[in-house]
Amino acid sequence: MKRFEPLAHQKLAIPFLKERNIAALFAGMGLGKSAAVLSALEYLFSDGECKGALIVAPLRVSVLTWPHEVKKWIQFHQWRVYSLRTKEGREAWAKGEGEIFTVNYESIPKVCADLIQGKKAEELPVDTVIFDELSNAKSHSSKRINTFRKCAFGKGETKFKRVWGLTGTPTPNGLLDIFAQIRLLDNGQRLGKSYLHFKQAFFEPVNVFSQYPKFKIREGKEKVIERKISDIVLTLRSEDWLKIPPVTVEDIPVTLPADAKKAYKKLENELLLEIGDDFEVAAINAAVLAGKLLQITGGAVYDTPPLGENGRPVARKVETIHTAKLDALKKLFRDQGGKPLIVATQYKHEVRRILETIPEAEEWTEESLARWNRGEIKYLVAHPKSIGHGLNLQDGGSRIVWFTLSWSRELYDQMNARLARTGQTEETKIFRLIVSGTIDDAVAETLHGKGEGQSDFLTTLKNLQELYQAS
Repeated sequence: MKRFEPLAHQKLAIPFLKERNIAALFAGMGLGKSAAVLSALEYLFSDGECKGALIVAPLRVSVLTWPHEVKKWIQFHQWRVYSLRTKEGREAWAKGEGEIFTVNYESIPKVCADLIQGKKAEELPVDTVIFDELSNAKSHSSKRINTFRKCAFGKGETKFKRVWGLTGTPTPNGLLDIFAQIRLLDNGQRLGKSYLHFKQAFFEPVNVFSQYPKFKIREGKEKVIERKISDIVLTLRSEDWLKIPPVTVEDIPVTLPADAKKAYKKLENELLLEIGDDFEVAAINAAVLAGKLLQITGGAVYDTPPLGENGRPVARKVETIHTAKLDALKKLFRDQGGKPLIVATQYKHEVRRILETIPEAEEWTEESLARWNRGEIKYLVAHPKSIGHGLNLQDGGSRIVWFTLSWSRELYDQMNARLARTGQTEETKIFRLIVSGTIDDAVAETLHGKGEGQSDFLTTLKNLQELYQAS
């Protein structure tokens, strides 16, 4: 255990937070947001300005990262940290015992109903709420987030003295995402309480008659938004502050066997693929098509199950198409001299097939964190949503391979940043298994271009269409 000594950028973040009741820290991945927050809280605790903090975060981060971060540093390790998902945590909340309480975003409605609703501010054991990975609140229509807003700010009563938000990706799909996040912090003081009014005031459509409308910021309005929120936002970019070894991206070409290529083209052209007598894959729309094509390039595909007697689909079956990416994965591991790899997957059948093919591989669980960082795991297989936010994995390795790419730039960046962060001592290498001329290329291009004012998925469909036209 060692004493936390803030780095230069953290010395900017700490006073910024402790001096503001409403604050948004937009700090790049790997900049140590958690430690900076704890340091700011330490000042407030010492001055009697804070009686306790509720930290809302993605499940893995709330269960693993925050308790670990508190115990990591001498200044904070005596603090009592409770999860409101547990009976012990709820009892500590009721008794007013504990400095830090954690909860995941999905549990917000239950926490509001059971522990906050009907209570006055002075009856609560916390007066500070911290939203980690604030971009989880980017949807203006989110029921769980709006439940919290009603509970915290309803009827003109503010139950919390202090509300902070933390994220490294505040606008993963463009500036429209910023509205709900800022409204959650200030209850609509700066950008208003109506998403519709915000969109009408600052954005304009670029394809008015399209089924998938896209919006762009009106000329000069981006500066207006920045000015309106500048008093509560501190932005720290990773590239300005991090001194870590370089990060390289290498695409590993994968060639489909002839029969797999034929199956891919059939589904691509006809939206229907039959394998044997009782296995059928149907793509009823563009979204399903994109998913099915990604599965085929990965080597296996779910069928389109018929409806049972109850009118619901029967259990899905999986058909293996090829092993090309599995073979490429094994070769990559050998070529890296056995250095540990994190393998990012998109589908459950990919995890199963990797585990069956590679004996050294292990699927991510909550117990994997410490073992990975001790160098005890050679292959760590996980979906980006499982370990894509907040976890520090840089001690266990410096290599990640994307078995199947995500079309979400946010998930892609967050997953890679588990290794490319402060404390990494080696060059971070990001490998991507790509079947050329397929949807793999379309997704890779989406990640390159990001796509402003539209969803990453829609960008992928556009790129896929252009690939079709070029082939």
